[in-house]
Amino acid sequence: MESAALYRRRVTRRRRLQRQVHYGAMAYAPAAIALTTFRERVNLPPWLAVAIASGAPLAVAAALPPRSRVRYAAAGMAYMWLFKISWELPADDEGTHRRRLNVDYPIRFDSVLCGGAPPSQRLQRALRRSGSVSLLDGAVCVIYGSWFLPHVLLGYALLRHPQYVPRAAGRLAASYHLTTPFYWFVPTAPPWWASEVAGQMDGEVRRVVRHVVCKVLDRPPPSEDDEVPGNPWGSMPSDHISSAAMTAMALSEIGVAHGVVGWLYVSGAAFAVIYLGEHYLMDVLAGLAIAEVVRRAEPLAAPVVRAVAYALE
Repeated sequence: MESAALYRRRVTRRRRLQRQVHYGAMAYAPAAIALTTFRERVNLPPWLAVAIASGAPLAVAAALPPRSRVRYAAAGMAYMWLFKISWELPADDEGTHRRRLNVDYPIRFDSVLCGGAPPSQRLQRALRRSGSVSLLDGAVCVIYGSWFLPHVLLGYALLRHPQYVPRAAGRLAASYHLTTPFYWFVPTAPPWWASEVAGQMDGEVRRVVRHVVCKVLDRPPPSEDDEVPGNPWGSMPSDHISSAAMTAMALSEIGVAHGVVGWLYVSGAAFAVIYLGEHYLMDVLAGLAIAEVVRRAEPLAAPVVRAVAYALE
């Protein structure tokens, strides 16, 4: 049986280590965000930038009180920042990224699946009048612009059903970040880019979102040469759909009515991204598949996640 003096020394060492980890995490998170944000000024390679950024969510979690709503919210925002950075970074070297760009394979897939023409082309041909913005265009853009709804619903669960949040938040983060390797290794042009820039699909698929925004802001119609911020070739798979499906699965665990709301949103979002020319049907199916993979893999990943969480505590 250890002496009281030895026990006190062990407790003192443990508390010292906890303070070091806490203060180290508090310093790492803002430093990682700043370094990654200004990566071009310091000539930070993309692979190193994503490695540095990947530690930010864990640092945020380690810096905040355990099992608190503040920690859940802050870590969730850090994960979304990490996803945004991971989505943007492949396009930093635009020349290399452009040479590796895939344009044709999703068009062929959608054409075979839908009887000769991709759904985006069919829907815009049937429901849009070229050069004008309709009420349907505006309504669908509102649905598309509600990409943050899964996070709002997760916030609702945090307030009303907090016992579901740790698992739901972890699965939502996984559904986002499992899409990012495709953006690095299989850069794929969305339907609007393939149509407007590459001349595919008879040039009939337009980026409706830009036309609606220009109409609302009373700006001139966009030019095909206009620069697209971020990563214009992060089309496959659809992170919009994978996150929405993952949220619908989590809502279904809370109750049937919650699940119905979640899956109705998935249906509306799937129509929106295809109609607007932002994604192919192939991208939507791949997003749904990623959500299902996350759901099925959760029992296998849970012990590792619990070990990391225990270490943070």
